[in-house]
Amino acid sequence: MRGNISRALRAVISACVAAAATATGAQPAEPAPITAVRLSPDEKIPLDGTLSHPAWQRAPIHRDFVAREPKYGEQTGYETWVQVLYDDRAIYVGVTALDPKPELIRDPLVRHDLVLRTQDHIVVYIDAIGKKQSAQFFRIGASGSTADGMQTAADDSEDFAPDFEFDSAAAHNDKGYTTVLRVPFASLRYTRETEGNWRIMVARRVPREQFYWITSVPVPLDSPNVLVNMQPLRGIELPKDSGFLSVRPSFTVRRERTQDSGSPAVTNSGLQATLDLKWRPTPDLVVDATIRPDFSQIDLDVPQLGGNTRYALYYPEKRPFFFEASDVLRSPTDALYTRSFTAPIWGLRATWRGIAHAGTAIAVDDRGGGLVLLPGAYGTNYADQPSSRTIAARQLSDVGPLQIGGIVAARRYDRDIGENVVMGPDLGWQVNDSLRVRAQWLHSHTTAQPDALGNLQLGPATDGDRLYLRAVNQTERDQADITLNDIGAGFRHDTGFVNQAGVRAAETHYGFNRRQWGPFNEFWFNFNLNHARDRQTGETVKTDLFPGVWFSSAHNTQASIELHGASAVRAASGAPLLHEHYLSGTYSVTPAEWFPLLDSSFAVGRLADVLANRVRPGARASAMTRLRPWKALEFEPRVSYADLYNDGRQTYRETAVSLNAVWFLDASRNLRVIVQRTLLDRLPEPSVASEHDRGKVASVTYTWRRSMGTVLYAGASYSKSASPLPAYSRGAEAFVKLQFDLDEVRRML
Repeated sequence: MRGNISRALRAVISACVAAAATATGAQPAEPAPITAVRLSPDEKIPLDGTLSHPAWQRAPIHRDFVAREPKYGEQTGYETWVQVLYDDRAIYVGVTALDPKPELIRDPLVRHDLVLRTQDHIVVYIDAIGKKQSAQFFRIGASGSTADGMQTAADDSEDFAPDFEFDSAAAHNDKGYTTVLRVPFASLRYTRETEGNWRIMVARRVPREQFYWITSVPVPLDSPNVLVNMQPLRGIELPKDSGFLSVRPSFTVRRERTQDSGSPAVTNSGLQATLDLKWRPTPDLVVDATIRPDFSQIDLDVPQLGGNTRYALYYPEKRPFFFEASDVLRSPTDALYTRSFTAPIWGLRATWRGIAHAGTAIAVDDRGGGLVLLPGAYGTNYADQPSSRTIAARQLSDVGPLQIGGIVAARRYDRDIGENVVMGPDLGWQVNDSLRVRAQWLHSHTTAQPDALGNLQLGPATDGDRLYLRAVNQTERDQADITLNDIGAGFRHDTGFVNQAGVRAAETHYGFNRRQWGPFNEFWFNFNLNHARDRQTGETVKTDLFPGVWFSSAHNTQASIELHGASAVRAASGAPLLHEHYLSGTYSVTPAEWFPLLDSSFAVGRLADVLANRVRPGARASAMTRLRPWKALEFEPRVSYADLYNDGRQTYRETAVSLNAVWFLDASRNLRVIVQRTLLDRLPEPSVASEHDRGKVASVTYTWRRSMGTVLYAGASYSKSASPLPAYSRGAEAFVKLQFDLDEVRRML
């Protein structure tokens, strides 16, 4: 099997390279460049949000902004200008955002990385490598609130996880507002080879009755990604010394109290010291290290419903150490899932970027304590996660329109109980302006095997393969895509996210649209077919053929509805297919400035009860809203609900409710309160045990963010879980954490 896959993969790569070598066609015209002007040594740009400093008068103004949403190329009346300055330490981007009705500008204070489409904001994309494969982005709202991250061309996705050092400010005037963004060279990922090849794009979001998105270069509706037409940034002369060392210690004082039912309470207090390092010896190499990281300030995970599924749920990464090089780590599958590191003792990572090659390597010593996923065709089993040491590496190379990569992850568990090693190549190919292909082959070798008690131990080696292929053809009028996923029964990836194995699956979609059709900005007619079967028995695991529509319109409205009349799922090998018939949909809207978002989804009809192996009447629904009754106060309630009925009696009910409230004292200080409650009830049936679980969490955290490197947190939390009733466990914690940047402290003193 391995030999067949290897030969097939070599044939695909050879065909792609040959096609890339012979590809011809007219190249699109180079967009107009933006030229940066150097500041004199005695010129200091104040970060007050205005463009009043005389140096801005010397910087050329780029005015040619083009609307992409809601109607490509339309004249919006929101004139936008951009200028760029620089000195030996940083780039300054100044943007003038004119507005015919400045009183309508939406400028609420929000937490870092929550500058979203519901607020007036500016975003600057900078590609300091110049390949238009990825770009760092920096957002600033009209209030001065900030966000940043990485935009990746391969899957046209934005990732808010990475945080970069930058400063910014916004200022209002009677014609709109202006922003100034200062990005240090130390925050940009570049190499000496790319000097003179930098790329930039500036975009503006204007939320009114229609939600406008305006860009400094044309981004046609059939573009494969938003970075494809980034314009040249001329005039930048790189500093001779681009190295730096960032040392960030933190100290956390914590007091904890825990108690299980029937046992006395246990109280612990202590001081934990953490050290984070970032070293850049050369422009193209960044080294990160962390020792005894503390994540007490991390947001709580949003609770998910899991009482009617056999598969593990995915949770996004929120811990800062794992954010560097997120664009390099990204591959066609979730081949590196850093949430699999439960409690790191230390971590070390090096990231290198060149004009045609990039790579990253990471080593983690993990105390464990979580769960190891043991995927199967019909569900995910689990084993207790022991302590381990992991080395993982990722490499990417650009060859014309091809992006060729590879990944290796080796996890060795302590006490000589075995290992899990996964490796393989991947390929990205932009065949032409509309067609892109991504493929990946991974091979796993595992000797850490589960025993009957759910513990890993050294056992006979098992091997498995995963072959993934996705092709997307996107034009202005339609989109067609197909995804093939072949996962062997022996495939296991303890450092990735794989919750199903032993299946062959195919997903296909075709949609065509009408734009500016009556009240709709876009209206899509979609047809979908998904099918997965057991590789060993040939049985259907899941199949679903469903049509649907999706549309967008005024007030940031987006909605969809799908009819699942030919859906079936099998709960276990040899079990009958459960034929579902249900209607599903989504709806999101921005009703008003004080009500910036409602986001909801639902499914109702005859749904599979996978634990009881029956099809029953039921429903699933979720809703999230953001409310701004006052400019400085935000509420974000969420609710998820699911139920199933048997002969008119509710046999399963699950609810997850959370409230996130933030009081913004100013742009750098806020007080956040989170309250969560979960409930699960299931009545007993033949072969199905009863369940009665309860959980509650509450936390309050004060945050003062002087900069990305200097932050103070103070908080307290309480949690209680009861599973099954009446047994319970509860805990309470209070903490104060101070993180500071030594270089920043030195400058202050």
